[in-house]
Amino acid sequence: MPSVNLQIISLGPVIDVHIGVSSPRRLAMEHAKLEIPKPVKCRLLIDTGASGTCVDSSIIKQLSLTPSGVVDIHTPSTSAGNTHSCNQYDTSLIILHPALNRIFQAIPVIESQFSHQGIDGLLGRDILKSCLFIYNGELGIYTLSF
Repeated sequence: MPSVNLQIISLGPVIDVHIGVSSPRRLAMEHAKLEIPKPVKCRLLIDTGASGTCVDSSIIKQLSLTPSGVVDIHTPSTSAGNTHSCNQYDTSLIILHPALNRIFQAIPVIESQFSHQGIDGLLGRDILKSCLFIYNGELGIYTLSF
């Protein structure tokens, strides 16, 4: 199982990934002879509290994606019993590794605003359920195996 071992920075455990169009969209675009946007390198905060992966609207714009739906989410800033509606998009996600990349061909992501936080989004439990995540705060490192 490939692993990345990285330092925990002031933002927390962040990892660089590539977000692109989903495999089904890629096939449809190829069939229609449309230009396929190149995957975008993103810095995501690993967040065990996020049920789904979220990305900044600037990433969505770079990929020229259209929403596949709307989801209601709970955040620390939404009051009890209330939700916040966000657009959802079908994407691909690649965790990079020198020996073996982990590719998620079709993963829904939720659009939100993160650029003001110095990150491009959150890597949520929808991805982490396929990984082993070890956070060693004492040593200031984390391991993500996939």
